[in-house]
Order: sequence, then structure tokens, then C-alpha cells
Amino acid sequence: MWYVFDHNSHRALRWARARGPDRKSEVRRKEVKQVVYATVKLYGRNRIKGEFKAYETKAVNLFRKYGGEVVVAYSPARNDASADFPDEIQILRITGTAEFERFMNDPERLAMSEERERVIRKTEIYLSEEIIRY
Repeated sequence: MWYVFDHNSHRALRWARARGPDRKSEVRRKEVKQVVYATVKLYGRNRIKGEFKAYETKAVNLFRKYGGEVVVAYSPARNDASADFPDEIQILRITGTAEFERFMNDPERLAMSEERERVIRKTEIYLSEEIIRY
């Protein structure tokens, strides 16, 4: 079994070799669920390091229930004090846009919105299903 990236549909395809009753080989194609990457920029309400860690820990644990994972999370170095830098950047991966939408609309997540408003002033989310190979 091997995987191929279909550049026309931007989907990963899984190819398998199967033996029929006459023992001749044929190639079957089965589409693999599309992985979605999210880049999330978080801006703290008071710009205090760690002010939204408790909230984000709960949100990330909920994200994992939908098959998501944190690839990396980091605080970017500031090179201009006047610029509006995010306090944290997260690179996330989840198994599809439907799962991401279910996470975003999860009742438990929505119930945490008041807590979120207290500690996060702005969020930017960029989604992509396309991986650029260099």
C-alpha cells in the first residue's frame, strides 16, 4: 500500500494492489480523508505571558476529542514593540473540515466563550488542505 498526492483534487490517495480470483493484479484507489492544517494566532487580552494557558489547555483537550492534534505551539520573538504581534501561534492538524466545524460548534467549547473573552482579545485562523512541497 502506498500514498500518492493528487495535485488536481488536492487530496491524498491510497493505492492498494489486490489479487482477483484469476490471480491477476488490479489497482484499486481509495480516497483517504483529507487532513486540514490550521495556523492559529492568539492575542492575549492583557498581553501577559501565560494569561490564556488555562483556557487553551481546555480548548486543545476538546480539539483532540475531534481527532485534532497540536503540531507545534510557540510564542514568536518580538522584533518591533509597536507592532501587533500574536502572543502565541499554534499549528494544528485535524482529519477534515467537517471535524473542524464540529469542534468550533461544540457546546462545551461555546460554553467557555465568556472565559475566552476575558483572556483572548483577538484570534486569527488560517485553514489549508494543501501542503506545499519544496
